[in-house]
Amino acid sequence: MMNDYTFLHNLPDVPIPYINPVVTGDSWKLKELQNKKYSSMITRVESNPINSKEVCVTFGNCVRIITSNSKKVEEREITSFRDTPYGASYRDDGKLIVVGGEDPIIKLIDVSSKNTLRKFQGHTGGIQCTRFIEKGSLISGSNDNTVRTWAIETGEQLQMVGKHKDKVHCMTRHPTNGDNIWMTGGYDHCVKLWDIRADKHQSSTITLDHGAPVEDLVMLGASGTMAISVGGNYFKVWDLLNGSTGKQVYQGTHSMKALTSIHLSNSKDRFITSGLDHTVRIFSTQSYSLINSYEFSEPLLSLTLINDRKIIAGSAKGTLFYARKTNPITISKAKLSNSDLKNNNIDPVIQLKLKKSQQHNQTLVIDDTLGIYKSSHLDRLLRKFEHKTAFDTAVLLNKNIDFIFKVVCELSRRDALDIVLKNREVSELDSILQMVNKLVNTIKYQQCGILLLEKIVEFYHPSIFQENKSITSTMNSIKINLIKEQKKQSQLLELSGALDLLYSNSTNSNIPKTIQKRKFEDDDEEEKQEN
Repeated sequence: MMNDYTFLHNLPDVPIPYINPVVTGDSWKLKELQNKKYSSMITRVESNPINSKEVCVTFGNCVRIITSNSKKVEEREITSFRDTPYGASYRDDGKLIVVGGEDPIIKLIDVSSKNTLRKFQGHTGGIQCTRFIEKGSLISGSNDNTVRTWAIETGEQLQMVGKHKDKVHCMTRHPTNGDNIWMTGGYDHCVKLWDIRADKHQSSTITLDHGAPVEDLVMLGASGTMAISVGGNYFKVWDLLNGSTGKQVYQGTHSMKALTSIHLSNSKDRFITSGLDHTVRIFSTQSYSLINSYEFSEPLLSLTLINDRKIIAGSAKGTLFYARKTNPITISKAKLSNSDLKNNNIDPVIQLKLKKSQQHNQTLVIDDTLGIYKSSHLDRLLRKFEHKTAFDTAVLLNKNIDFIFKVVCELSRRDALDIVLKNREVSELDSILQMVNKLVNTIKYQQCGILLLEKIVEFYHPSIFQENKSITSTMNSIKINLIKEQKKQSQLLELSGALDLLYSNSTNSNIPKTIQKRKFEDDDEEEKQEN
């Protein structure tokens, strides 16, 4: 428990399924550097795992190796393809790449000489994705719906791992057991997890229903117990330990158009998506919340992240975009309060930092050292399993709503909320209910407040809420606030319906008049025939 404990100041600020987070203090603002135009759509971009200055770009009828030095950019083109190549991918040492394509032949190519070293034949459809399992073998997914493995030394097929019901479009390896465990996504809307140690054709160990054609995948964490699939206009997060069907723990919908690619940062605390809406979005692996986004000028099909700082994205129109994360500017939270901002009573040095961050599109990081100090006492209590004392300290003494939420999250994760809420004195219960009222009044923490309220109502007899005037008053206040929130939700639903109606009407009004006229004429003819 000591090693797994997550400090309170590192916990996320919104209610989420619990994940032990890796925290960084920046918001990922991007600055576009330059772009390079090519002849056709760029279907895959991958950086060399050894040389971060080199990337492999798959587009048109060729694969191009681009090396960016400080003085010049060197490009080498591999054109030994009869048809469109797909999914060029590096070996771990960066010396070889493996490429599929519309022509159902896998090619093993030496990066330095550009020579084809080996060909692998056996698929009956185009090969969308190919990867190295380890130095001696490959894995591939094809339009013939199959997943297969190959021996590099002989060029022969080792096994047919399994099948989807539609073409296999993407694959990813397990973070620590990539020699044995692989995940594939297909246009049959399914994500499948395979153990390739089996000697013959097998069923997948886990099958997940994404609900749309799966465009890309990543697996999270050192243990690979979580995964993210992208397809349609959303991504889904899966818990792979929940039986043979897995369990969806989150769905993120931030785009009106299809997502096409996903990439996990080296630090494992961010994942990045690209889509046909021209936008790259950066998300947190702690809360799956959107951190920042950047819109390019063309629909995006692929991307890669280099050294957690530089993004290279390939577009559907053949443009290779480059963007770099700006350096954050740090200001101590102790020196910057809300009243200072409102009254413009800010230190000149801090004013200069604020102005610089706005001019150069840089992230402004507030150093919350004071918050870390305040939460340290609560951390000590929780690490000693003194749950009730920690709860009382947060609610009755500290009274900081952020810390209260985090303590409640930690106690809920430990199934300890029942212990800390039962057998309370009337005065203590009144103080807890007053804090619940504050939580319910804060949109960000409403879910936390309702959780506590449900527990309290479950544990205590109704007479307690009626006999004490202070508790009765607090409960009435909570009731009024919940009714107000319910009315707001109803109004928002009505507004949403009205907007949908306006949108559908505007869509119909954009239909050419000639088409509308023909429709009316057809309707008149049908009425005449009926009469």
